[in-house]
Amino acid sequence: MNNQLNRQFQNQNSIGTVIAVDAAKGKIRLKIGDNESDWISIPAVATGIVKVWRCPSIGEQFSLTAQGGELSNSVPQASLWSDDNPPPSTDPDEVFIQLGDQSIVVNTKTGEANFTLTKCTFHCPETHFKGKVLVDETLEADGKITSKVDVEAMGISLTKHKTSGVQSGTSTSGVPIP
Repeated sequence: MNNQLNRQFQNQNSIGTVIAVDAAKGKIRLKIGDNESDWISIPAVATGIVKVWRCPSIGEQFSLTAQGGELSNSVPQASLWSDDNPPPSTDPDEVFIQLGDQSIVVNTKTGEANFTLTKCTFHCPETHFKGKVLVDETLEADGKITSKVDVEAMGISLTKHKTSGVQSGTSTSGVPIP
């Protein structure tokens, strides 16, 4: 087999490392052994009505298929874990999405989800929570807060509390009694 045919055969399925990214054009260049690919399309999970965009990182590795062994026609298939980019979790029950310093982790066994984000904004006209909602810090609202049942703060009922020092007339009552 001559060198050209041997090279093409070896290039049909290989592993490439990202050496350049053009996010605006949706293209990357890969280093495959001693060779470099042309600008090729960034692989995607979905590109139809459902779109998932993820820009590869320099140094990230991809499984690569090159029809006929020509790198100019190559298609990156899937990103691969490497020593430079190891998996973010070793728990087989976790679905772990790492977004830089942020992450979304869902444990498929326990059903628990953990979002580590700087800020989370929901653009949704209505949101329903079923179950208990716990707030570890301050809860703020720019609009009205309503309840179909009583509201309590530090054991004091908004609808059933009594107050001390009640006097008739224009006097001010005392503090609520729990």
